[in-house]
This record gives sequence, C-alpha cells and structure tokens, in this order.
Amino acid sequence: MVFCVAVGAAAGVFASVAGATMAAAVAAGALVAVGAALVVTRRERRRRRIARAPFPPAWRSILEERVAYYQSLAAPERRRFESEVAVFLNEQRVNGPRGAPLEDDLRVLVAASAVALAFGRPGYRYPTTRDVVVYDDAFGDDYEVDAGGPILGMVHSQGPILFSAKALRAGFRGAHDGRNVGYHELAHVIDFDGGPADGVPALMPLARIAPWTRVMAEESRQLRRRLKGRRKSVLRPYALTNEAEFFAVATEVFFEQPKRLAAEHPELYDLLRETYRQDPAA
Repeated sequence: MVFCVAVGAAAGVFASVAGATMAAAVAAGALVAVGAALVVTRRERRRRRIARAPFPPAWRSILEERVAYYQSLAAPERRRFESEVAVFLNEQRVNGPRGAPLEDDLRVLVAASAVALAFGRPGYRYPTTRDVVVYDDAFGDDYEVDAGGPILGMVHSQGPILFSAKALRAGFRGAHDGRNVGYHELAHVIDFDGGPADGVPALMPLARIAPWTRVMAEESRQLRRRLKGRRKSVLRPYALTNEAEFFAVATEVFFEQPKRLAAEHPELYDLLRETYRQDPAA
C-alpha cells in the first residue's frame, strides 16, 4: 500500500511538471507567434499611419501645379495618390549626389513617377534596396555632371536609380509630349523587378508575355520602316535600342499620349493597359 501511494504521488508530481512544461511551451510559442506577426505587419502598420497623416500642403501644390496625372484624378483618388507618394518617400532614399539634401519638388516628382505607374495595382511596392540619386543636370559615364552629357537617367541592375534634375522637371512640364524620364526610369525598375531587364515587366500577366514579345518585334520592324521612309511615329527611335528601352519608351507614351498610342498601335496599347491595369485613353 505504501509503495502504491508513493508511486501514485510520484506520477502526480510528474504529471504536474509535464503540464507546467507544456503550458510554458505553449505560452512561449504564442509569444513567438505574436512577435513574428508584429514583425511581419510592422511595415504595413507604418504605411497605414503614414497614409492617415496629413499630406504636406507644399507637396500637394507641387502635384497640383506640375503632375498632369494627379490633376486628372477625382478627389478620392487624389487622396490615395497622395498617400502613396508619402509612403514612397518614407521608404525610399531620394537624395542628391553623395547623400546631399534635395529640393522638395524633385523628391515629389520622383515619387509621382513611381506612383503613377503602379496606381492601377494597389499594394504594389517598389524594392527598397535602391537609392534614388538626382544630379543637377545630365551626366556622363563617370557620373560627373555635364550639361552636354548624354545621360538623363539610368537604372542599374542592382544599384541606384539616377536622374537629371533638369530632365525630370522638363518631363513634367511637357505633360503630353511622350517624354518623361521619371516614367522611363521607373519602367526600368519594374522591368528589373522580374529579373533581368528584357522588356518583359514583372507586372505583366503570364498569358500576355508571348503576345507582348511578338508585338515588340513587330512594332520594332514597323518603326524601322517608318524611320527609313522618314515618317513620324509616336514611338521615338530610342525604342529600337533593345527590348528594355522599347518597354520604357512605350510606357512614356502610354501615360503621356495614350489616345494617339491607342489609335496608331491598338494591340500595343491593350497589352500595356492590361499590364498597368490602367486605361488613360479612356
């Protein structure tokens, strides 16, 4: 009898210890899960806070005065555009050379370029691993400012996004000329987001990739014939550089001269409309 009681007591103690251990393990697991959830949602929670915060009036004035895309939006969509601009500038490093401070209008125009391209896809986020560097003017291969330099903007496969301030401002002054270095370089960023810059953007539906590559080839042949015959095209000759530049040039025209692009190149327009989930010609 004594032996049985002792065994029963020992078993009770063991069960109590095991239960406490399991409870502690469950509690620890719950804490880990909560911590992981907080980490995962931290960025989204910060984005919501930024989106709810008052938008700086000076930034709104820049959008109202210079960004035709923003001007075309109804009031609720303007608010969403502003929120996306604020989130972009909070997450991205947009500076002058060597981290120098940058004028507000240039920072806002960079953000507006990015937001316009992604506006049809709420929730799309640009990679935050790239710095955005804005030079005073055009620059050369050595990245030194040169007013006669050949480069107005550039995107490396892994490195920074580079702009000429002069070209960036000019792109938004000529709102309907089919040239906007902001749209052009951010199109390259979207292209790189899916891997190498091959003219097939990460946003493009898989089923449309084959038609897109065919249309790029056909449109390039047409453009060469037009240039040879000295006939004008809504697509400028730089689109013939390679597939990546074709996509970037077509993007500029899609947002700045959509009706002309839809009329002259309806299949090209439709593929871009599906990619960006936007119909600016409408």
